[in-house]
Amino acid sequence: MADWGARRSEAARRWLLPVLAMVFLMLPGHPAAQLDGLPLRAWELGALLGLVIALYGLGMPGRVPASQWLALAVVLLIGLKLLLWWVAPNYGLAASYYSRDRVGGNPEPSTEALGASYTRMEEGPGRPALATHFFNDVERFNFYQENEPSRANLPFAVRWDGFLSVPHDGDYAFELDASGPALLALDARPVLTVPAYGGADRVNLALTAGAHPLGVEYVRLEGRTPVIRLEWDLGRGEAMRPLGAPYLTASPSSQDQVEQQQWSALVAIALDAGFLAWLTAFAGVLGAARMRAIRSGTLGLERFALSIFLAAITTHAMATTTDLYGRATILEGGQDWLTYESYARDILLNGPLMTLGKPLGEGKPFFFQPFYPYYLAGLHWLTGEDLWGPIVLQLVGLGVCGVILYWLARRLFGVQAAIATLALFAILRATQLDWVARKLLSENLYFVVLPMAIFLLIRTLDEGRRSDLVLAGLLLGVASITRAPTLLYLPAVAGILAAGALRGGDSRRSALAAGAVVVLVAFAVAALVPLRNYVVSGRAALVATNGGATLLLAHPPTPKVRLARVDENPLYNAMKLDRQTREVLEFVRQDPPGYVATLIPLALYSVGFSGAIDGSAEVAPDILLLTALYLGSLALLPSARSLRVSLLHVFIGIHLVIMVTFLPYVYGYRQVLPMHLLMLVFGGGMIALAVRRIAATHRNRVAHGPLMEQGSP
Repeated sequence: MADWGARRSEAARRWLLPVLAMVFLMLPGHPAAQLDGLPLRAWELGALLGLVIALYGLGMPGRVPASQWLALAVVLLIGLKLLLWWVAPNYGLAASYYSRDRVGGNPEPSTEALGASYTRMEEGPGRPALATHFFNDVERFNFYQENEPSRANLPFAVRWDGFLSVPHDGDYAFELDASGPALLALDARPVLTVPAYGGADRVNLALTAGAHPLGVEYVRLEGRTPVIRLEWDLGRGEAMRPLGAPYLTASPSSQDQVEQQQWSALVAIALDAGFLAWLTAFAGVLGAARMRAIRSGTLGLERFALSIFLAAITTHAMATTTDLYGRATILEGGQDWLTYESYARDILLNGPLMTLGKPLGEGKPFFFQPFYPYYLAGLHWLTGEDLWGPIVLQLVGLGVCGVILYWLARRLFGVQAAIATLALFAILRATQLDWVARKLLSENLYFVVLPMAIFLLIRTLDEGRRSDLVLAGLLLGVASITRAPTLLYLPAVAGILAAGALRGGDSRRSALAAGAVVVLVAFAVAALVPLRNYVVSGRAALVATNGGATLLLAHPPTPKVRLARVDENPLYNAMKLDRQTREVLEFVRQDPPGYVATLIPLALYSVGFSGAIDGSAEVAPDILLLTALYLGSLALLPSARSLRVSLLHVFIGIHLVIMVTFLPYVYGYRQVLPMHLLMLVFGGGMIALAVRRIAATHRNRVAHGPLMEQGSP
């Protein structure tokens, strides 16, 4: 008991500094600061990811020199940050958005201002950009037919309300520029107007120091590029500049308060710099400890090198997504990513049941894969309403996937194979994975949780670490509600774990328990899906309901199949099958050769013959290469035929069957990729085998070369 308490105390002490740093980043701060808390923006997300990567590469801090002083310093920074947030005014204006071409009625909600009577707080009219995120609603604005309006040109209206804090008595110039009808009202009277065809209006006003009620309205007419700018000259006759903080506030501020807040804004900026300096010093302490351990031979460079890989992935992710930052991206109608985004918004706005506005019992069961919208909602909660944060984190998730595959290959086939696997992963990332990560698709979560679950299962077989079983079960449960066919993998997992435990000398009862733990934990997670479906829709559906539609697209019945009585089939009715699934089952029953003929092109497509779908000779070289390396490993790599490795083989086989049964070519190879990620490990093993054989041949030539020369005539 004392040992457990000591270990807990040691763990708490090791985690103290990293947790304090994360708390600083999450807590609210002064609006003028860059590190102003949730949702995390560029500086904050970069600092958080940098901290996590540094902790991974340099290790959790042990006995950090002067750790008590570092902890005290960050606690003081946290206190000052909260104080500045408490005394700061609410900068900006309350923006109310309307999904029509007039101001009035209930404004659209925002995930960043839950429960507010307005949509969100903004720096000023049109700043940083018009936030029309609410158009990503598959229930109301899923327009993609030719006779439907363009989602990129939908009309909307905005009203901004707040106060203008005039710094001193004087004459002030204002200019309003808009692409459609717009109005500026000051002290409850219109002072600037822009007509329906757009343009600019300018006025000089004599204003007294203090707070003046301000309102701005703008209507984006259908087909117009949405533009609105409000500028002033600060009453100094200088060049016009955008009107914003600290002069725009949600509540009135006196002249003294405006001047005081200018000073507090400078303190907040200095506070940001102080924290970043603290974070740099902390990383330096960790780095110095890591270098000492490396020089003493107690630690290697492996994790440090992988952290460099993660840092490069993160840098690339943030550098290539700047066009999404702070902007509303209107997703295409009729696409999976629009559905997932609108579901995630509903979770944040209305709660985890995702009722889509329906009363309980009258809603719909999950149509798409269930868990990804919740994951996406979490990413939005962390990083804000635009798509920048979720896309950055999905790209970083690819790096995490690569690291997991590295450790998986290392455990199965050695260090050389792990390095080769990471190199192959880099190629696949460039050709296939990167574009998937830039879309809102469930595979982006699956790419991480599935390899991690398999890694933990193999570690359990190797080391008997039963603590990994529960975590592996949780991850497989998450994988199952991210991609439902994973449920078919669970019985095989249980069998392999039981067989491994028996080989390790465990009793039959203990061996069965090992497999049962994983399956029970996974099913406990998966059970949340029918529970939610029953509460929301009255149907306890276990999997997404779009499976039948996908089946029919993959296997349209031939003219030989008669479907006249398919709706009257008592067995189908008892099973409550949808119409599409009934048609495919009748296809299998009435025309088996025709059904088999539809399987062949899907199978060929899944392994890299991409032209099999349309009858062309086109191939996907990267996918075909991985398939060839995988098949080669079965024949040439003895370690690829062990019990522990069968966890990968079974998943690859099951996934291939699923791809052939359903539709593997929606959005390219993204649905096929999970099995090819595991093939990367075998590809790395094959490359390592080839390198070893080439090296052995070279050594033999060097060793026997002089003898051959001596014996030659």
